[in-house]
Amino acid sequence: MNLQSLGHRIDARQFPIEWPGHWIGGQWHKGAKTSQTLIKQSLNPSNGAVLCEFPADKNAIDTAITTAFAARDRIAKIPMEQRVELLAKFRQGLADYQRLVGLVLQIEAGKPAWEARSDVDSALRYFDWVVRHSEKIFDALLAPARLGPQQGHFKLLPIGVTAGYIPFSTPVTSFAFYFAASLMSGCPLVMVNSAHAALTGMILSLLDQALAMPQGLLSVVGGNFNTFKHAVTDRRVAGILYTGSSEHCDFIRRESKAIQGRQAVLQSGGKNAVLFHNSGDIETALKCVAYGALKSSGQLCTSTSRVFVHQSMADVFEERLVNLLQKIHIGPTDQNSEGAGDPFMGPLYSAKAVEKFLRFQTMANREALNTPLWGKSLESNSRGFFVRPGVHVMNEFDASSAYQSNVLFCPDIAIYKYDTLDSAIESINGTDATMAVSFVGDAQVLESRRDQFHAPNLLSNLPTVEVDATLPLAGRLHSGGHRFHGPGIALYLCYPQVVQVDPQAQKAVAAWPWPKI
Repeated sequence: MNLQSLGHRIDARQFPIEWPGHWIGGQWHKGAKTSQTLIKQSLNPSNGAVLCEFPADKNAIDTAITTAFAARDRIAKIPMEQRVELLAKFRQGLADYQRLVGLVLQIEAGKPAWEARSDVDSALRYFDWVVRHSEKIFDALLAPARLGPQQGHFKLLPIGVTAGYIPFSTPVTSFAFYFAASLMSGCPLVMVNSAHAALTGMILSLLDQALAMPQGLLSVVGGNFNTFKHAVTDRRVAGILYTGSSEHCDFIRRESKAIQGRQAVLQSGGKNAVLFHNSGDIETALKCVAYGALKSSGQLCTSTSRVFVHQSMADVFEERLVNLLQKIHIGPTDQNSEGAGDPFMGPLYSAKAVEKFLRFQTMANREALNTPLWGKSLESNSRGFFVRPGVHVMNEFDASSAYQSNVLFCPDIAIYKYDTLDSAIESINGTDATMAVSFVGDAQVLESRRDQFHAPNLLSNLPTVEVDATLPLAGRLHSGGHRFHGPGIALYLCYPQVVQVDPQAQKAVAAWPWPKI
């Protein structure tokens, strides 16, 4: 199989596609199937059809780590200039097949055409930025080490094998961030793709093969989080890059404590809020809330789940938001073209996600003052996983409420009326998963109050999901532990080393009155 033949099959909707194998050390590994081998399926969330099947084989992840561990010294010796060239080469390969990648995001990730195209463009822009600013980035990575008065020749040493996870929600952009950071650091990268990102993993593997990248630099193993657990518990893995549930992040933190030198860059969901100030424009607020709550069907770490509206505008805002959401086109995303009839919001990723969404709708209705728009499952001839968004007007934020404190990963909005700005900010801060806050209003008001917010990402008159798929900073506490995003990820995958030559110190040593023997 190659990218051209895969593209022809996807265009013709010839599913299921035969799985080529795990991509390890520049070779395909099918793995041995036994009666105990777990077979995973990637499903089209727009119609429930099987896209491909593959074995979730723990032996494959062990083989990939062994191969990467053997290649780590060779990868570490690749000069910085050549690493940048390799990144530019991979970026161009992704650009050459961006239409295919976008179509896969529509079919497998349930993204509407506009969003799929935006995510691929975001990844390409990020690669471009890293390549264009590579010298500045390398200088910045070494800057903390150079802060002291003692100078010398500094360089960055990679920590070793890195394991990353390709999530279903942002498979291309997450890969772009992880791959760029690993390559810049000189670390071999073992990626495990979610079962809901199997076709994306297939494309990345075929790209690596077609571009003849250095063997051992990138391996892609099909599986799920249970597969990824084997990488987490393997002491040869020095770095973990993961985006997913808080439960999974907690597991990674526990396992990593016992592994000396292990670095874990984790990102979980946030209870992200829009704060609509009385200095703001209602049209802007409506767009920020709808975009932030419905992009990826609310299945992003940055998705909007709460809206705080000044009580003077609350009734009008509620009425107009419900009216807007009722007009949103929800439907299948697995088409080839983008046009006026294409949906703004696609399906949830699985039947399990629909069940969770409906369960929380019942819980929300019990607590709400009123529910102007009850979220429900939408009947469809396609048998896809479609829901209508839910809107609930709450009395006050209750951090002990299962509904109000949980990160739901679905298109659901809780509205809170506030009287004073201080009380709204206090409620917004009342969660240990603060990641992003969108402030709709006078930017000077936000600047004057920024120190009161706990969220690391404050967006002025923009949705919490921003335009690109990933915000500059990770969330706080359970939402990401105040880690960096972007090139800052490389900070955790390498460490500085210095060769110090200090003539003054040499003279001091030479002048030391040591006793003669």
